[in-house]
Amino acid sequence: NRVIKDEETMVGRALLLALTLLKISFSSSFQFVIGGDDTSNGEECFILEQPQDTAFVVRYKFPGAGFGSGSAAVVTLIDVAEADKELFRARVEEQQGVLSMTTGTESQHQLCVKPEGTLKKPVVFSLSLSLGHSDTYYEEMAAAEHLDRLQLEVVKLTDQLAQILDEADYMKEREVEFHEMTESMHRNAQWWPILQICILLLTGIFQVKNLKRFFQQQKMLY
Repeated sequence: NRVIKDEETMVGRALLLALTLLKISFSSSFQFVIGGDDTSNGEECFILEQPQDTAFVVRYKFPGAGFGSGSAAVVTLIDVAEADKELFRARVEEQQGVLSMTTGTESQHQLCVKPEGTLKKPVVFSLSLSLGHSDTYYEEMAAAEHLDRLQLEVVKLTDQLAQILDEADYMKEREVEFHEMTESMHRNAQWWPILQICILLLTGIFQVKNLKRFFQQQKMLY
């Protein structure tokens, strides 16, 4: 029994290490300023490109909120391909928290943060994005399906691997689209030198005719 427990412990540590590496590989952070007179309505937006139905977590820090300051911000996720369809909206009035979002179609999305109302004083806002579901999501899953820690980590790792495969397929599709666009531009570019040569020949012919006509009018050429 002790050997089995040791093996389970080693497997669990390996899964935790793999899951930690995956989280580090697929995370990004932003820090910016909202509000103030120098920004347009104090709104800041970022472009996200992820496969369809990709879940990700946004952890934010909003030091200007709380303690009766009255400062609040609105976080939105917009699908650009669906006529700027709003997929997510949340009012942020705490100094830090976690938001869970899911992308719509396979297209560009805008993640926007803007102050609620008018903030004359600039306020620092920090975002940290990571792929996957939130810890609350997995805690609820473990409670509903009676999963132990090792089983839950296996589920997390499976979800992360599925997202990696989806990301790889998405990047492959984008690479194919880019290759086709490059080939189309190359085919079109092949005709451009020919067109330039034709224009130069026509210009030379007209210049020769005009010069010949001029010399004939001046009786310098018969």
